[in-house]
Amino acid sequence: MSRSNAARPWPMRVLGKGLPAVVAAIGLIAGPAAPSFGQSAGLAPTHEGKPGRPTFEAGYLNGVSGPEPAKTVSLAGTWDFTPLTNTVCTGGGPFGTTTGPMTCVDSAASGKRTTIQVPGGGWLKQGYADLSRAVYSRTIRVPDVAADQVTRLTFGAVNHRATVKVDGRTVGTNVTSYTASTFDLTGFVRPGGTHRIDVTVEGRKALVGPDGRYLVPEGASWSDDVAQGIFRSADLEVLPAVSVTDAVVRTSVSKRQLSYDVSIANRTSRPQRVTLSGALSSWNREHWNYPSIPRRDVTVPADTTITVTVALPWRAGPDSFWWPNVPYREGYRAQLHDLHLAVTTGDRHAKPSTYDVRFGFRELAQAGDHYELNGVRVNFRGDSLQGANYDNIDHHGRSDAYDTFPGFLKPSRGNGGWPEAVDDYQRLNYNSVRIHQIPATPYMLDVADEMGLMIQDETAIRGSNNRENFDAGRDNMVDHLAALVQRDRNHASVLRWSQANEPQVQFFANPGAGPAFDETLYQTVMRYDTTRPISTDGESPDLPHDNYTVFCHYHGNSFGKYDESICDGPTGKPHGQGEFIWSADSTPQGLTWFGTATMRMREQGGSEARPYTLLSGWASHIPGVKRTDMQLEAGYPNGPHPIYGEDNLPNPWANPTIRLIQNAFNPVAVIDSAFWDANKLSNEAGAWPTTPAVITPGPTTRRLTVFNDTFSGERLTVSWSLRAGSASGRPVAQGSADLKVALGGRQQYPITFATPATGRPLYLDITVKKPGEGTLFHDASTVFQVKPSA
Repeated sequence: MSRSNAARPWPMRVLGKGLPAVVAAIGLIAGPAAPSFGQSAGLAPTHEGKPGRPTFEAGYLNGVSGPEPAKTVSLAGTWDFTPLTNTVCTGGGPFGTTTGPMTCVDSAASGKRTTIQVPGGGWLKQGYADLSRAVYSRTIRVPDVAADQVTRLTFGAVNHRATVKVDGRTVGTNVTSYTASTFDLTGFVRPGGTHRIDVTVEGRKALVGPDGRYLVPEGASWSDDVAQGIFRSADLEVLPAVSVTDAVVRTSVSKRQLSYDVSIANRTSRPQRVTLSGALSSWNREHWNYPSIPRRDVTVPADTTITVTVALPWRAGPDSFWWPNVPYREGYRAQLHDLHLAVTTGDRHAKPSTYDVRFGFRELAQAGDHYELNGVRVNFRGDSLQGANYDNIDHHGRSDAYDTFPGFLKPSRGNGGWPEAVDDYQRLNYNSVRIHQIPATPYMLDVADEMGLMIQDETAIRGSNNRENFDAGRDNMVDHLAALVQRDRNHASVLRWSQANEPQVQFFANPGAGPAFDETLYQTVMRYDTTRPISTDGESPDLPHDNYTVFCHYHGNSFGKYDESICDGPTGKPHGQGEFIWSADSTPQGLTWFGTATMRMREQGGSEARPYTLLSGWASHIPGVKRTDMQLEAGYPNGPHPIYGEDNLPNPWANPTIRLIQNAFNPVAVIDSAFWDANKLSNEAGAWPTTPAVITPGPTTRRLTVFNDTFSGERLTVSWSLRAGSASGRPVAQGSADLKVALGGRQQYPITFATPATGRPLYLDITVKKPGEGTLFHDASTVFQVKPSA
């Protein structure tokens, strides 16, 4: 997979607005090169009378870590394209047309050769709405780097089954979902030679079983907009015949140990004596006391891949650890480290094989009924980012938003890109995001690594719409999970795996769902990564593993209703809700519940509070989205628009509901518990608060709850004043206290004041500070109405 150069820290948020994303495209002999993404000039040639499409090439989307090929040639541009089959699938389940099983009808497509842009966001984005099977073709010239070289064809993502032929000979077939599809062409091409490649791709509608359900994990069964065909990137890569093919880094804070596995492949016909070397450096340009890495001499048998394991002590202290941006600091950059690996042989003329891994030193553990990050309790509060909703945006066609929509890309002129989106999450005091069903690009995870946003990485395995068959498609489900874990396991921000979304729900019966399927998925994750907790989102039964749990959705069938339950989850394991509020999330009242329900879950000690989903209320937390750009999942394809976009919310941080959510998610929040409980339902207009607390003249005691969901500093100074007439009125009572609140914990703090006999409302103004950090929380929304004693 091709890589961009290791990125350096992002500019400050305000500076990122004017940075164009320019990525050079390397043209080959299959026709004129299309402009690379970020250039506004020129569209690709037209096909079948349709407007031309941009190539959308952006090599950085594949991430900063990985092998450094001896030569990489971009295959982005114009390809020949032959549509073969159209398929129309109609849902017919008891819960509407977006549910299964489906009835699918095939018909012949045009069968005429035309052209298409690769990657171009896939064929759906380029106007082929019903296409299920097609052939991509082009001529390639193979670079001649060495006598012994490995030549491979790599697509950044293919949905779903791809079969490659070179000069009419079949190379192989891969079935993938949103991850790279790579083919070894070595035995089929000649260095310096010119060859014809044909790639037959079958989308999800070509992979529907006899029971009318998908045989692949396709991510968003309700949506007609998810990417199909080849997307993200297309490259021809040449590697040394003896090369590093994979490397996985493991960090243990509890043991203060760094270890890594290096896979070394020998594609020659003779054993090779090789030297493996490594070096550590700071991505942030800090000066850590890194351990020295001794060289390792090993023999790799002919046509074999071996794994070399290296373990080293980690002497740098906690300042070298990866920590999230909690509490929020503008411009924050997490500590990251680079591991540079090289393999050399005795052949002085052979190019060394190099492989770079960027990682963070951190450890997340499921510690009984809660989680701990680097030994500190962490409570997850955040969003479920549903990429399929953004696929609905018509940006040069619908589909593949993560690879083509500016709000998910590098900052460009007039758009802060994905770094601004991450900043929006963090400024909102969300500490984590579940990448829901449509896996993120490696670039998106790179940015989360850098900016300190915790990520729950989720597969495209979905039971919700009864449109996936976990029995007949089990191998495809398992292979997808394995590929996602192997792709993302070196990302510092990825702290948990969500192995499936709602694979078993009470109102659907997906074939193959149940504990045996869940256990198969669990064991698949463990085969490739033992360092992170694993969960299933939905109503599945628990599995008997200490690093696994289940998070409920919509407790008690509370769809579209207020709910504050942290659920009756597995005993002795973390509790919380992974989804709640939907489908009321696109109403003003429902958006207010994001704050009030989450705060109530925090008071109960929930480890997870993830209202579903922020985009339904505020879609433009991803920059560049207007309210009318998308229609939401509820009622799709004629669902409602989000409440807010850039066209009707130019300054979100002045919006009272957004500010309420900020305070509800603030890691050091302080609330009047009874007041928040009395106002938790808001009203249909989303107003908050609606009901002043009634108090009587004379001595009054109110019970506050103080939260400390930070990762350092147990000392909090809580100051309060009672103000007459308005939130900025004259103080009539005040006080403060220095409290010690455990990290990840909460504490009751009663305050007592003399209530004056007045007809004016009284406002409770609360401020929280930490030594050396200044004011971290301020709220003056709690209001009292004084009622004379009877």
